Amino acid sequence: MFDKLIESFLKFPGIGPRQAKRFAYFLAGQDASFLKNLSELILDIKKEIKQCGSCFRFYAAAKCDICSSAGRDKNILMIVEKDVDLENIEKAGIYNGQYFVLGGVLSLLKNHADKLRFKELFEKVKMLRQSSAQEEKPLEIILALSATSEGENTVIYIEKILEPLRQAQGKPIKITRLGRGLSTGTELEYSDKETIKSALESRK
Repeated sequence: MFDKLIESFLKFPGIGPRQAKRFAYFLAGQDASFLKNLSELILDIKKEIKQCGSCFRFYAAAKCDICSSAGRDKNILMIVEKDVDLENIEKAGIYNGQYFVLGGVLSLLKNHADKLRFKELFEKVKMLRQSSAQEEKPLEIILALSATSEGENTVIYIEKILEPLRQAQGKPIKITRLGRGLSTGTELEYSDKETIKSALESRK
């Protein structure tokens, strides 16, 4: 039982064996009411939390307020790795476009592209390209992934799969990357407002 609990915590992102054991020991020391409330909250996640069919972020509201907002710039799409990256950028208050949550980055050691949303991304960009055909402003795709080897590997892969859309006739697509501000090895999740602002303003 205890080992299985530790194994479950090890599946959480960023959690190692030592942290997993600490969580398990912590829960073992709590009373029954605490554990009951926690288990009910976990079970309610699927009932209360929804996933947007457009940007794929999780939200706890009647609808995705970002995708449904008329005030957002429909000609800019920022691709992020995970929900916490999106939240961090939103908190910075310096971006007013659309988002797409990829669901992770490509590992350098194994190919698991099928587990990420590359197909959905292609269809999303294709749809935006068609809908923005009457706009003077070109469609811009911002690759806002972590400044890691895996993030760079994912950026190259995205540029490759979107190339057919860039080459097709019609409204051009501008693909940019976050610029200076994010040092090598930095994850967006842990970047502050000024760092994100600098990286976004100097994108190229």
